[in-house]
Amino acid sequence: MQINSFRAPRAISPLTIAAYLTWATVGYALWSDSLQWPPWGPIPARALAAALMALFLLAFIVCVANPESRHRGAVRLTTLALMIGSALTLVAFGPQSATPVLLIIIASVLMASYAARTAWLILALVNVAFVAILLWRWRPLDPVFTFLIYAGFEIFAAVTSSALMRAESTADELRLTNAELLATRSLLAESARDGERLRVSRELHDVAGHKLTALSLNIDILRHDSAIAQRRELDVLRSLTSELLADVRSVVSRLRRDDGLDLREALRRVAEVFPAPRVHLDIGEDTRVADAERAEALLRIAQEALTNAARHANADNVWLSLKPRQHSLELLVEDDGRFAGQYAAGFGLVGMRERIEQLGGSLETGRGTRGGFSVTARLPHGRPS
Repeated sequence: MQINSFRAPRAISPLTIAAYLTWATVGYALWSDSLQWPPWGPIPARALAAALMALFLLAFIVCVANPESRHRGAVRLTTLALMIGSALTLVAFGPQSATPVLLIIIASVLMASYAARTAWLILALVNVAFVAILLWRWRPLDPVFTFLIYAGFEIFAAVTSSALMRAESTADELRLTNAELLATRSLLAESARDGERLRVSRELHDVAGHKLTALSLNIDILRHDSAIAQRRELDVLRSLTSELLADVRSVVSRLRRDDGLDLREALRRVAEVFPAPRVHLDIGEDTRVADAERAEALLRIAQEALTNAARHANADNVWLSLKPRQHSLELLVEDDGRFAGQYAAGFGLVGMRERIEQLGGSLETGRGTRGGFSVTARLPHGRPS
């Protein structure tokens, strides 16, 4: 089963649509004024400006349209370098009020791509280069005023983008928390059904079973009474009592049969909140977990492994399977990201290992068959001795 959650592509979000309109406005202004520019070497200024604008737009689209790509680190660095380089080159053409507006788009993308401290540092370096170009090529009467006008808009765009990213991060955390609550509720409901089944079986055994047994014994006593022993109704009554007692015992036996808990719904709840990477579930219909404690351990390990894959694996897909083996249940979570082979176990992996070992199981981590990171948890069917 494949789990998908819809999230609008960032390439067509309201913020990026505003960026497209800004880019188009700058392009129009450049095209209108480009005839006044001298050619740069053998390349006409208008042609070079059009090429740089196209390069800026292409880099922007690649950067915002692939936030979950497995190569997003290299893509992000390359595209931002192309955006910054093309924008500063256009500014270096000379005084043109529209070209520094591209730096506002860059400020927004930086905040969406890096941690705040890194983004502000890069933005400061970009503006140092901008000031140098102002003094070299533009030579305005009041360079401080000119710089502050554009810097103010850059800061506004950066703060807005940062606030949006925080809101998205908070929404993601809420989705994960909600999924955890729904999964826990599903597990509790499954455990409650199992407990209710045992309670009903005890009630049938202790109440109906005992009274039917007493009734059968009293019928046997009546058979020794010569006045009624020959009556046909007594034989029918004894036969019905025996059959009813056998039926009750059969129902009690089926109700007390402990076939374990079904984890499929709980795992589906956990997996469906991840828009990327795409989660593929493989859980057999006959896969049952012996008790609520083991079920919760497997559920939390699966949740932590999926969260790690979403945050660190740079993967497009992750596969989760839960299969019964000869003496254990095996939970496997692996992705198709690029695993370098070395990693430091964080609190998540340490917690998973502690949880599974407390129940007599084992945890293995390393490179998976699909080239990414793999987590394999094995849990014995019975309780540890």
